[in-house]
Amino acid sequence: MEDGIGGASLPSGPDAKKRRVCYFYEPTIGDYYYGQGHPMKPHRIRMAHNLVVHYALHRRMEINRLFCWPDDIRRFHSDDYVDFLASVTPDSLHDHAHSRYLKRFNVGEDCPVFDGLFGFCQASAGGSIGAAVKLNRRDADIALNWAGGLHHARSPKLPAFVMSTTSFWVFSSCSRSTG
Repeated sequence: MEDGIGGASLPSGPDAKKRRVCYFYEPTIGDYYYGQGHPMKPHRIRMAHNLVVHYALHRRMEINRLFCWPDDIRRFHSDDYVDFLASVTPDSLHDHAHSRYLKRFNVGEDCPVFDGLFGFCQASAGGSIGAAVKLNRRDADIALNWAGGLHHARSPKLPAFVMSTTSFWVFSSCSRSTG
């Protein structure tokens, strides 16, 4: 590694300990589009990644690309919720099979169905789960997943701020009650 820094770490902090950083990024994440007027713009995640690369920060971290499988998501969410996300499309949104889930799963302006929704969920959740694994195994001191921590899929028992830090903390308080 250049500058005499070995491994995936950043320079030491005030405690003189090097920080081992793992970074989760899925290159296609910026291709998703929530729709006109929606404040979530996944292309901003790609822009943040480009800044990481431009400033050569990627050379000081372990970079991971992780998609999770539906069964991985089921560890934290109900089967109905995962099945809905995996099958719904903008064209099928108002089909009878999906209509009963729209209110239950809070689908609407703030939580829209868009092309590739489940792929986005797999990338987002995959990075967050991967980050939690790295931290729990003590393979990293810091884990980053700009696409993670989306509060819309949180358990009703957890406040939104808990889910916004999932890339940095243990999933021990998550439950399968979502959806």
